[in-house]
Amino acid sequence: MAEDPIPIDELASSPAQNPFFSNFDLDPLGGVWPGEPHKLAPPDWTTALPRRPGGRMLLRSILPFRSAYGLYTRSPTHSSQAPIGVLLRPTARFAMSTSAPGSPELPPAKRMRSRSPEQTTSEQAASTSAAASMSANASTAQEKQARKADARRSRQKRKDYAKQLTKTGREPIEFDIENLLGVRKVTDILSEGAEYQNKFERGTRLTLRIECLDAHGDGLAVAPERDWVVAVPHVLPKEKVVVDIVSNERLYSKAKLVEVLEKSDTRQDSLVRCKYFGDCGGCQYQMIDYARQLEIKRGVVERAFSRFSGLEPGLVPEVLPTIPSPSQYNYRTKLTPHFELPYELRRGRRSGIRNNNANGNGASNGDKPQYDVPIGFDCIGTKRVMDIEECPIATTTINRALPAAKQKVRDGIESFKNGATLLLRDSLRTYDSFAEDLLATETAELAVERELDTEVVTDHKATVKERVLTTKFESPAGTFFQNNRSILPSLLGYVREQILQASPDGTSESERYLVDAYCGSGLFSLCLASLFREVSGVEISSESIKYATKNAELNGITNAKFLAGNAEDIFAKIEYPAHQTTVIIDPPRRGCDEEFVRQLVNLGPKHIVYVSCNVHTQARDVGQLVTRDARYKVKSVRGADLFPQTHHVEGVCVLERIDA
Repeated sequence: MAEDPIPIDELASSPAQNPFFSNFDLDPLGGVWPGEPHKLAPPDWTTALPRRPGGRMLLRSILPFRSAYGLYTRSPTHSSQAPIGVLLRPTARFAMSTSAPGSPELPPAKRMRSRSPEQTTSEQAASTSAAASMSANASTAQEKQARKADARRSRQKRKDYAKQLTKTGREPIEFDIENLLGVRKVTDILSEGAEYQNKFERGTRLTLRIECLDAHGDGLAVAPERDWVVAVPHVLPKEKVVVDIVSNERLYSKAKLVEVLEKSDTRQDSLVRCKYFGDCGGCQYQMIDYARQLEIKRGVVERAFSRFSGLEPGLVPEVLPTIPSPSQYNYRTKLTPHFELPYELRRGRRSGIRNNNANGNGASNGDKPQYDVPIGFDCIGTKRVMDIEECPIATTTINRALPAAKQKVRDGIESFKNGATLLLRDSLRTYDSFAEDLLATETAELAVERELDTEVVTDHKATVKERVLTTKFESPAGTFFQNNRSILPSLLGYVREQILQASPDGTSESERYLVDAYCGSGLFSLCLASLFREVSGVEISSESIKYATKNAELNGITNAKFLAGNAEDIFAKIEYPAHQTTVIIDPPRRGCDEEFVRQLVNLGPKHIVYVSCNVHTQARDVGQLVTRDARYKVKSVRGADLFPQTHHVEGVCVLERIDA
C-alpha cells in the first residue's frame, strides 16, 4: 500500500516524526526523468517528487535505491509521471550506525576504539579502493566531456563550411592541400570523416619545411606523418621553421611562427617597418621586396582562374603583370581598430559592485577607476586584442589621430555595454587639398616640403570628401569607398584603356553606353562618363543612389543617371542597344549570385569589365558567364595591388561578346 503524501518540508524540519528519513540528507535535483523513473533514474538512491500547483514538493513514493550500505525500499509504488527528484544521501550518523559494533549513541572516540584491527584495515582498503574508483570515474568523465566538445566543434565547423560553400565556394587552400597530400590521400581522409579531427593539441611544437604560399599569404607545410597540412603566417617557401599549433581546421591546422631555422633568400627582414609584424595578422609580406610581392599576387590571380573558373586553359589569356601601388606604406584611408570590455568591468556589472581598484594601483577615495583597455587588432593565434600605437600602412593623418581616439574610448569605457570597433576615415579638407594621390606624382624633394591637408572622421554618418584625378566624391564615412587614393588613377586609367581598345575604330562616345552595376557612390560611372553618350548607375541601396546623384551634380556631369534596381530584375530600366553597351561590375567579396549572372547574360552587353576584391569569386563568375553564353571571350585578366604588404589583390577582367 502506498503511504499518504508527506510534505518534503516536514521531512526536513521534523525528522523525529519520520525516523527512517531522519537518517538521510535531502538533496533536490534539477534533472527531468521521462518515462519510467525506476528505469531511467540515476543508479543512486532516488525519490520521485512531483510539484503542487503552488510549487510545494510532496513525497509520493520512494523508489528502490542502492548505496554502499545496502538496498533499501520504502514503498512498493511509484509515480511514473514524477518530473522532479531528490537524492536521499545517508547522514554521517546513519552511515556509521551501519558499521557494527559501534553505536550511534557512543562518542566518536569510543566508537573508533570499539572497532577491531581487521575492521579498520578493511575499511581503509575499501576507502582506498573507493578513492581510486572515483579518480578513474573522474578521468573517464573528463575524457567523455572532451569527446563531446570535439563533436560539437566538428558539427559547428561542418555548418560553417556548408554556409561558406553557398556564399563563396571552396576555399583556395583546399586545392593547395590536394597538391601537397595528393588527391587520393585527401579522399581517404574525407571518406573516414576525419577532415575535422583534432589533429594536434594547442601548443604542440613542430619543426617543418615550408613548401609553398597559399592565397592568403600563409606558408604551407606537410605534417611529419604526411597526412595533414600546417599553415604558418610570415614564412616563405623552402624555409625550415619551428611553430606552435594554435587551432585545427578542415584538413589542416593553423600555427604561429616561433623561429626560422633556415631562411629563404627572398626574406629581407630589414624591410619590415612595423613593430607588430609577426604578431598582428594585418600584413603578410613586409619582409619581401615589393617587386616580388607583385609577382606573388600575379600568381594568385593565375591560380584563381585555373582552379575556380572551370574554363579550359586556352579560354583564359596570360595574366598581365600586377598594377603597382605608387604608395607602399601610409596609403590606407580607413582604419578600424577594436576593443573588448575589460574583465574587471564585466565582473563588476554582473555582481552589481563597482570596482574602485580596477587597475590594481589603488584607485580609491572616490577616484574614477582606470581600466586597461587594449585597442587595436587581434593577435595571431589568439582572441586577444593587441594594443596598436600606430599602423604603418595607414595614412599619416590617421596615425596622428589614433592616440586621441583611443584615449577617448578609455575615458568613457564605462558607457559601453560591449566591446566595439572604432572608425578612423581619412577625408580631404577641401577638394584642392594635397593628399596621397598627388603625393605619388610629386618628386621626393617637393613631397617633403608639402604637408598633407586631410582630416580624420570618426562618425559613420558624417560625410567624407574624396578625389580621383579631377572627379570629386562625397559619401558617408561608414560606406564603402576604395581605401588607396594613390592607385585609383592607375586603376581607372587601365579600365579606360581597355574600353577604348575594345571599341571598333572610329567609334565615338556618342555611340557608346555604360551601365555601372554595384555603382555605389559613382566611382566608375563618373570617372568614365566622358567616354560615353549616356551612363546609368544601378544600385539596390537607396542611400548610395542619393550620393551618386549628388556627386554627378557636384562634378557638373549631366549624362549620368542613377537608378534604384531590385534583385529580381536589376536591369529592368536599361534600354540601351546591347551591341553598343559596356557593363562594369564591382561586387562585394562574395561575388555575383547566379540570378545576377543570368540577368547580365540576358542583357547581352558588348563588353563587360569585372572589377573584384576577391579574384576567386571573380574567376567563378567569369566561368559562369562564358558557360552560359559561349559568345563571351575573356580578353584580358590582371591584378591591381590596392593593399601593398598584404595578401589582398584586386582583379580586373575584361570580356567581349563576339557574334558569329
